Amino acid sequence: MLSHVTNYLFDAFRSPDTVLLKQRPVGEVADLLNEAIPGLDINQLEEPGFEVITRIDLGVLPVVRRREPVGAEEWNTNMDPEGRMRNISHLKQTIFKGGLCHVLRKEGWKFLLGYFPWESTLEERRSLTRRKTDEYFRMKLQWKSVSEEQEKHNSMFRDHRSLIEKDVNRTDRTNTFYEGQDNPGLILLHDVLMTYCMYDFDLGYVQGMSDLLSPILYVMEDEVDAFWCFVSFMDQMHQNFEEQMQGMKTQLTQLSTLLRLLDLSFWNYLVAQDSGHLYFCFRWLLIRFKRELSFPDVLRLWEVMWTGLPCQNFHLLVCCAILDSEKHQIMEEQYGFNEILKVCVLTFCLYVCSLASVSVGEWGEGEEESGDSTTDTLMSGPLCLLVVFNPSLLKVSI
Repeated sequence: MLSHVTNYLFDAFRSPDTVLLKQRPVGEVADLLNEAIPGLDINQLEEPGFEVITRIDLGVLPVVRRREPVGAEEWNTNMDPEGRMRNISHLKQTIFKGGLCHVLRKEGWKFLLGYFPWESTLEERRSLTRRKTDEYFRMKLQWKSVSEEQEKHNSMFRDHRSLIEKDVNRTDRTNTFYEGQDNPGLILLHDVLMTYCMYDFDLGYVQGMSDLLSPILYVMEDEVDAFWCFVSFMDQMHQNFEEQMQGMKTQLTQLSTLLRLLDLSFWNYLVAQDSGHLYFCFRWLLIRFKRELSFPDVLRLWEVMWTGLPCQNFHLLVCCAILDSEKHQIMEEQYGFNEILKVCVLTFCLYVCSLASVSVGEWGEGEEESGDSTTDTLMSGPLCLLVVFNPSLLKVSI
């Protein structure tokens, strides 16, 4: 039986959908944790179910550098003559370190989101696109052919349409792709969301989903590709929008768990100020920082997170990084509940915009990077969590 502490660590980093096929022996888990987090010393006691964990001081955090975004030439070198992607693990790491150049996103995002299988050939992808195009327009025709009389007797359909129309009219209207009246981008945004209601009758449309679709549609510039990429993204985000919002509850719990592990004194302070539930992080998690970041930063942060590196819950580490950057001000000024809420909302962009636009370059210690690189010096406070999987950079207080 694993101890509470070991489960505490693994549960926080594990994706909610992860299924453990086999429980690892306690000794093996301790070895894995020691290997994964240098400086973490786990002493197993004779009494089962308990461990003593200590942590050494890792010193000053080093400068973290990022590489250039992956370009078309580098992307094509990782593709075989039939169009299959090669060196997928390495490619994901390079995307994590530098993102994708914008002209490549239209193709790259389809792979990152799972619309295109990494092992598929070019011909297989063309065939898939034809099938998915037919399927999309069949579903679109379903809601387009609903008569006014039918709509009168379908309150759910009316409610979804009404909410979509309201949200579309206020989604990213300062972006040139959506600005102005009768903008074609707004029509596509509306049509894709309505078609999703036909794809997922149980969920339909919930406020906030337009924020998740908007960047995807902007990149794809095609309603069919945008729809299926959005479907893949919603497969990850679905629980955030379900009526019981179990996904949000789980993430807030995991975030609290991580913060308690990483900085117990700060966590205790938040609890004392009735902020231990971290509800001020709710919107960050719900739509993945979409309304907190500039549009280009959203594109970069999302594609970095879609690599699945260094873990499926990387967005929780980003949240912890922002809180870490603000903790000294919060604690020294003795902020209460209202002040904490304000400082976390108003100063978010000062830190996250820098972090979102700069992928972590030190992930995978000892690996060589190809191509020219750009060096950016980031604030060591927020970065201490973003570089968690160069474990020597992670500062933990237990």
